[in-house]
Amino acid sequence: VAPDDHAAGERAELDAAAQKRLAEHPQPEVRARAKAHLAALVPADRQKVLADYQVSLTLSADPKRGRLVFEKNCATCHKIDTLGVNVGPDIGDYSRTKTAEQLLGDILQPNRAIDNNFLSYTVQTKAGQTETGILASESSTSITLRQADGKTLAILRSEIEGMATTGLSLMPDGLEKNISTAQMADLISFVRNWRYLDGQVPSDVRAK
Repeated sequence: VAPDDHAAGERAELDAAAQKRLAEHPQPEVRARAKAHLAALVPADRQKVLADYQVSLTLSADPKRGRLVFEKNCATCHKIDTLGVNVGPDIGDYSRTKTAEQLLGDILQPNRAIDNNFLSYTVQTKAGQTETGILASESSTSITLRQADGKTLAILRSEIEGMATTGLSLMPDGLEKNISTAQMADLISFVRNWRYLDGQVPSDVRAK
């Protein structure tokens, strides 16, 4: 088993809720061990990218510009207000409780903490096709995958050769290739402040 595959398997065993419980455990020793263990599961390249993008938390940011960044890079799988589609978690609501630093980690390290309801599955069909998506529903005769852009794909179980979770998020690594540190500051500001774009808060706000 490749190291990254092994790490993905361990992450899949601990969904986001379980990781949160460990990170907030009342015993300091347990919290420290959990933090060290979970950090070790993050590939070195992802750790470096997160370190490189810490500067975005210190930059002035414009949530209106961030809306354009979201529309271009995130709206195929996430929805905020009327923009985008909900394939992944509803970030419009959960951003209320997330700090800018936490959001940065979620964006750049999407496999760090995954809710089991949003794990990606790969399905091999007997016709030789490979399909990937989130398991939206299943019955005794078929499954339905939810894919990017809100598309759904129903597959009969009789047509399935093999099916397994990847242990990873449907959200890919590498978004930083399309988003500069300044754009990241804008994006985070939009995610945290989208409710106030009607002028209730200044447009030029800190990312954090």
